[in-house]
Formats: sequence, C-alpha cells, structure tokens
Amino acid sequence: GRLAPDKGPDLFVEALARLAEPVHAFVVGEGRLRRALERRVREVRLGRCVTFTGWQREPGRWVAGASVFVQPSREEAWSQSTVLAMALGTPVVAAAVEGLPGVLAAGRGILVDPENPAAIAAAIADVLAGRRRPDTDAALQYAATFTPDLVAGGYATAYRQLLAAPDARRTEVRHRQPRLPTGQARHAEGDQERRG
Repeated sequence: GRLAPDKGPDLFVEALARLAEPVHAFVVGEGRLRRALERRVREVRLGRCVTFTGWQREPGRWVAGASVFVQPSREEAWSQSTVLAMALGTPVVAAAVEGLPGVLAAGRGILVDPENPAAIAAAIADVLAGRRRPDTDAALQYAATFTPDLVAGGYATAYRQLLAAPDARRTEVRHRQPRLPTGQARHAEGDQERRG
C-alpha cells in the first residue's frame, strides 16, 4: 500500500492508540508519511506493537494471517487490498467513503465513519472480541468475482462488443487542408518559399 494522506494510515495509528488493550499491528506499504507515522507510534508508546513492513510484492501473506484488516482511507473508489482481504477470509473494517460501502455491502465488512479513529478502534475491538463479525462467506463470494480469469473475460467481452458495434456508431476523423481563395493560395505559397 501507499502510506499517503488519502489512504489514512495516520487514522489507523490513532485508532491503535485508542484501543484499551494493545494489539500487534502491521503497517504494510511505503510512502512519504512513513517517518511521521513511525514518530507518532513512538509518541503513543506503541513501538513494540506496530511493525512497518515497507513495500511488499506479495501483501497477501501479511493479510492472510491477520485477525482483522483495516482500510481507513479518506478516499477510495475501489480497493484492491480490501478485496484481497475478503478473498483471504480476513474480516474488514473500513471507512465508509466513496466506493467502499458498495464493496462491503450486505454485511461483507464493517463500515465506520470516515476520519474517525475512535470508530475505527471500536470496530477493531469488536471484531477481535467476537462481538461483530462480517459475513465472510458473502465477502468470499464477492471477491471471487474478481479473479484474473473473470476480469480478463469481462474485458474480452467488452472489446468484442465494441468491435461489433455498427459503423454508424464509430467516429472517423478526417484531416483536410483548408481551401484558400485563389489569390490567397499564391500568397501563402510565396510565404512558404520565403521562410524555407
């Protein structure tokens, strides 16, 4: 992941600081906020509890073993990492921004108020204590619709439909030289000779 303001990693750290019982958390990703996040983790005395992994080619191995996956984004049209967590059967807590309510609809995850570390902390605590559990079967079914084969098939279908569209729907651009009146044409040719 990207440790950038729009992804809300600062909200995650603040949520961890609000938990009554400390938990071990992994912050997977790299970015310009890393140093500030590490500093804040030390300030709230969570240095032993929070591990910054840096960028990971295979983030799934970190997500698969987690008790909960947290997506605190400030803006997120669609989240590949959230769908990855769903596919791995990891419960998801996410901010209710942009496309995430659609991704986590029907109980597939737990949505919290955006920009609210206290709400994130409460949802994390609820999942860890077993008081709230997303419907992981529904989450797995949703995530299964994004396998590489299905996505590639969807693109192939869309391209076939575009190629089969009637000619009337296609746009053709033709480039024409502007026509100048006879007197201007000679003048224009003379200008080109003088410049050349």
